Amino acid sequence: MKLGMIKNECDAQGFEYVKNKGLEFIELCCNYTPDAQKFIDRKDELKGLIAATGIPILSVGRWNGEGGPLDEKGEIKADLFAEAKKIIETCSEIGCPVYNCGCNFVEGLSLFRNYDSAIKYFGELIEFAKPLNVKIATYNCHWNSFTDNMKAWEVIHGELADLGIKFDASHSINGGRDYYEEIAKWGHRFYHVHVKGSLNVNGKYVDDPPAGLDMINWRAVLGLLYAARYDGTLSIEPHSNIWQGEQGERGLESTIRYMKSLIV
Repeated sequence: MKLGMIKNECDAQGFEYVKNKGLEFIELCCNYTPDAQKFIDRKDELKGLIAATGIPILSVGRWNGEGGPLDEKGEIKADLFAEAKKIIETCSEIGCPVYNCGCNFVEGLSLFRNYDSAIKYFGELIEFAKPLNVKIATYNCHWNSFTDNMKAWEVIHGELADLGIKFDASHSINGGRDYYEEIAKWGHRFYHVHVKGSLNVNGKYVDDPPAGLDMINWRAVLGLLYAARYDGTLSIEPHSNIWQGEQGERGLESTIRYMKSLIV
């Protein structure tokens, strides 16, 4: 497995930062349309930085800041689909193999109609991306997406054999799901994995501390990933409101040491 991190300030300094930390790749996340357009516009610059540092971008995600790719009738929004295709084309040109995305649930439509629309959306993305050597994965976060759980995976991923999963155990915990079971049953379909700590007390959120200082059993997570023959990316996501500044740097260093000790 490769250990890297999310680094959205992805200028020359950002690439050098990741390299100096001894990490192997960068993940980029586009939360809103301006973020996505910035990524598309910086294609040539990013290719140059990748070549200069030897640090690739191995995952790009488009989060549903605009509410998701489906309109109120369950039809694919033409503007967001066109944007997604441009992101995928840019991924292909910079050598990024995975594009992560989600699909919103449309209130007022039946569950069947929602599943049908999601299958159509992801299916069209896969068809477009496959000749470009980019794989499509759904993120397991509930942010304007209902493809975050095994019930949805059984239907949508069960229909689309090439659709993968971007997995983050913290989302499972906060959603009241069993991350052990999810990895054991679906780890063979994982295309990308986040390393983000999670700390809840009596079911209430406390913080997302550095991995190894949280409640996730990372040894078991890695063991289950190895059992699923997963040999992909592990992307550190600093996400704490407490571990900031100098303390955040110490936390990142701690996470890097800890996760490297688990990779065999």
